Amino acid sequence: MAYTQAQLAWLRLASVRGMGTQRFNALLERFGSPAAVWETPPEETAFLGRALNANLQAARADEYMEALLRSMEKCGAVAITREDREYPALLREIPDAPPVLYVRGCAMLDDARLIGVVGARSCSAYGSRMARRLGRELAEMGVTVVSGFARGIDSFAHRGAIDVRGRTVAVFGSGVDVVYPPENLTLAGELLETGGSIISANPPGTSPRASVFPARNRIISGMSEGTVVVEASQHSGSLLTADFALAQGRTLFAVPGQADSALSAGTNKLIRAGARLTTSARDVAADLGWHRPEIAIPAAQGAAKILPMTIDEQRLYNLLEAGPMDTDGLVEASGMPVDRVNSLLTMLEIQGIIKQTPGRMFERADEIELS
Repeated sequence: MAYTQAQLAWLRLASVRGMGTQRFNALLERFGSPAAVWETPPEETAFLGRALNANLQAARADEYMEALLRSMEKCGAVAITREDREYPALLREIPDAPPVLYVRGCAMLDDARLIGVVGARSCSAYGSRMARRLGRELAEMGVTVVSGFARGIDSFAHRGAIDVRGRTVAVFGSGVDVVYPPENLTLAGELLETGGSIISANPPGTSPRASVFPARNRIISGMSEGTVVVEASQHSGSLLTADFALAQGRTLFAVPGQADSALSAGTNKLIRAGARLTTSARDVAADLGWHRPEIAIPAAQGAAKILPMTIDEQRLYNLLEAGPMDTDGLVEASGMPVDRVNSLLTMLEIQGIIKQTPGRMFERADEIELS
């Protein structure tokens, strides 16, 4: 990728060891632009402190920038600055938005709809099932699933989106070339193959450290319209992501769990404190107003409700165009498992999109317009 001089100035400054977003922003406010910082004599940046100023001056060397660009090229990463149109629009709004994001995979990060899904690393079977289901359902709606690629809930949320070849974004606490945990190497490959993105505010080669994970969590909540906490204990790191989401003005969702389960103590507490209780992607969509029914014409004249459908729901609806079909016929024609077809039929029937006739046959409902 070819970078402009302005982009290179951003990249060079953001990558200085120890810089951080706050110091970067302070320099930006003081000098006006990263390019202006590099034109400033070393003594004028002495206020940064001896160690950081020394790192800043070392980064002036051509070899420094050449090494950084080589490391990016080696792992197939590109850099996006906060001024670039590819940068996530919602993330740009928060006060501590990273100056630069390193990206592997799809570099266009300004998706129309993004939802964060996070939770416990040592999750239960219930938690893993719910995370994978939410990831799948959100992806089927065309929503980009954002998570932290950690063991447990994060990995299952990514996996759910990948199951239906949906788009998912993994926010690394390490460099984009350092897959952590290592057992997720295959998952990372599948994520990239299905059009996903691996992003990080850290330069390639950065090892995972506990100190970088709060910044990663701020990115997850900051770039997402809402964040769902699937499973979390009283002291789970996922609750920190929940705090960031609320501070950033985002909608917080939580999946309820058993009252006596330690892994649900955190999520149940979030619900008591006002988080939106959610059991499906449809709950998320409804609370965010994505699927609010609208009236096309006055009800007295035979109004048509505009209802959304997922990809799989649309597939079943299309199969009913020729006339009524039973479950076995829909399973054979769609190629989907019987339990999946039954679940979709129930949802379509609840919404009034289809109706059941005698003999457990299904047909399209009347006066329904679909978006």
